[in-house]
Amino acid sequence: EGGKRLSVKAVDHVNIKVRRGEFFGLLGPNGAGKTTLIKILCTIIIPTEGTATVNGFDILKEPEKVRSSFGWFHGETGGRSLYWRLNAEDNLKFYAYLQNVPRELAKKRIDALLDFFELSKDRHKLVKEYSTGMKVRVMLARALIHNPPILFMDEPTIGLDTISAVETRKLLKALSVELGKTIVFTSHNMYEVEQLCERIAIMKDGRIIADSSPSILRDMLTDIKAIEVEIKECWSHEEIIGMLANLSIVKKVSETRNESNGLVIRLQVDDEYEAIPIVAERLRSRGVKVASILQVKPSLEDIFVRLTRGETS
Repeated sequence: EGGKRLSVKAVDHVNIKVRRGEFFGLLGPNGAGKTTLIKILCTIIIPTEGTATVNGFDILKEPEKVRSSFGWFHGETGGRSLYWRLNAEDNLKFYAYLQNVPRELAKKRIDALLDFFELSKDRHKLVKEYSTGMKVRVMLARALIHNPPILFMDEPTIGLDTISAVETRKLLKALSVELGKTIVFTSHNMYEVEQLCERIAIMKDGRIIADSSPSILRDMLTDIKAIEVEIKECWSHEEIIGMLANLSIVKKVSETRNESNGLVIRLQVDDEYEAIPIVAERLRSRGVKVASILQVKPSLEDIFVRLTRGETS
């Protein structure tokens, strides 16, 4: 009011170190400071105090060297940032030119990237004729055209269908394992983060409130009891989830996901040993084919909710 401007610390004394070759997840609710931190590391925003190094280069003193050290991949629907009237090869030639990659070296890298992403046979096909998954592969190749050691990835599977998302996760893992890239990864998909990341940091109000591997974080919350139900066939996913949520033994449905072999539902319960036979009997009585019901540790989503809401029990 009255023309006054509020001062908000988007990033507050953050101190993290990502190891070379690590797949590192940066999580937090909207407004936590994730995007601001990534923009600082990418030299898009200058910090009001402090500094950071990327690939050994100071973001304030050597911004050009920092920018040449990373590739950027932002999740989007349909590959809108690509030039659809060009083929994959010409798209990559253009971005190689923007990154000052010498022509002969660019040709070798384009050949290698198209081969790695299994696009060689479609290299002359216009991008507008590509499937969603193929467009994602071109965008990943674009991020790698100057052979950076580091990749910043912002919600890379957002808007993708299940099959394309699974394929993309496999490619991201290959970039880390086979090519040795250091990946800094943001996502709201906790299952995806848990599958990919060796270590995660959780941000809240501009600060890092947790920094460890997913397994260690899960061990922190021993009071959360959970079971996971895998269903092969059922008449309605929504009705099954609603039915299980209404059982007195179930605290909440903490996660659901569709996999190739069926529906997986994770339930927080009062007592997992008591809950398993109750849930099994209720599903059988409704004619639902159950593949398995297992006792599981708290999910990353359970931990995320607990920590970002400031709950202690």
